[in-house]
Amino acid sequence: MSIFKKLFLKKSDILLNIKTLVLSNKTINKKYIISYRGWECESKSYHITNHEHFLSKVEKAMGKMFLKNENELDLIKFVYKYQYISVKDVIYFFNSKSYYKKRITNLVKLKYLRRYKNSLVLGEQGTQLMKLLGNETKRLNYDKKYIDRLKYVSHLGAFYHNCPFTKFIPSFQMKDKEKYTITSRRFIGELKMNNIKYLVYHIPKESKNSYINSIIYDIQKEKEYSNILILVDNINRIDLKEFVFGINRLVISEDIDTALDNLKYMHNINWSKIIKEKYGNMVFLSEYNFCDYTDKNDRFVSTFYLLDTEKINKINTFLRNNEKKNMIIICNEQISKLLKKEIPNAIYEITDLYKYIDMEIHYYD
Repeated sequence: MSIFKKLFLKKSDILLNIKTLVLSNKTINKKYIISYRGWECESKSYHITNHEHFLSKVEKAMGKMFLKNENELDLIKFVYKYQYISVKDVIYFFNSKSYYKKRITNLVKLKYLRRYKNSLVLGEQGTQLMKLLGNETKRLNYDKKYIDRLKYVSHLGAFYHNCPFTKFIPSFQMKDKEKYTITSRRFIGELKMNNIKYLVYHIPKESKNSYINSIIYDIQKEKEYSNILILVDNINRIDLKEFVFGINRLVISEDIDTALDNLKYMHNINWSKIIKEKYGNMVFLSEYNFCDYTDKNDRFVSTFYLLDTEKINKINTFLRNNEKKNMIIICNEQISKLLKKEIPNAIYEITDLYKYIDMEIHYYD
């Protein structure tokens, strides 16, 4: 039996104890404190003359004070983990827009959560609940220097909370606090898509050039991850040529919710089906590092779901040394506008990639 179910079964135990007390007294005038292992839920005074009516009132009141379902418990655990959650991000824990607002109102009323500006943090009862579940109390970080970062990391965690393809691990769960060389790093977490890990960085719109340069330096000293993901508020702020490090992939994506949603399917595009429809049996998987398919003669085909600076650099190096060769790039219209600035001499096959997204989960090594 889960901790969640054990917690909620205590409601019947409490009612049973109250009922025993009521039946043993004709008239009671006492203050009842409903609690479990020191977790105080409600405190009221009753003058009881009608026992059955009293019990029905207690049961109704208790129904309001306990959590409704696992989603609410998940939300409270999430807020404990990330410290902050934007009010608008709570929708990722519930199924409807109207319902999630009602749940926020109720959880705040019951002091599981409390409002802090445009965010939610743990309330008094939420803290007690986390203690009950065996977690240590954590002080809320009010340092303005870190709050924006905490809120952004929380947004990513909430956004991918229920995604079957994607798992986000925040940086504070990855970094060894005993090692200054790790705690001072710029990455904000790890995004795992179909078991392929990406080290994630974020460049906010207000970032100075010195901050962008610090991210470049941070990636240069990275030894563990061969795939990097950079989320940018304004892609025009960065020079893609500066983000080439000789690693496997360096993907750059806009930091908007539609782009974050697209990220989930980065490794779910059925490229083989696209190639089959366009070229039949005329091209094959490539053994070269600058393209994905080739006819082993003069035709070279590369696929782009998002911007990959490492692949862009390899293609440009190839085209500089092979001016008469044809490089065909398959991508959607939005990515083609960005790629044409970087690889102007390629031939572009504009394709609606969303039609080829495979919704099944696949795991790759």
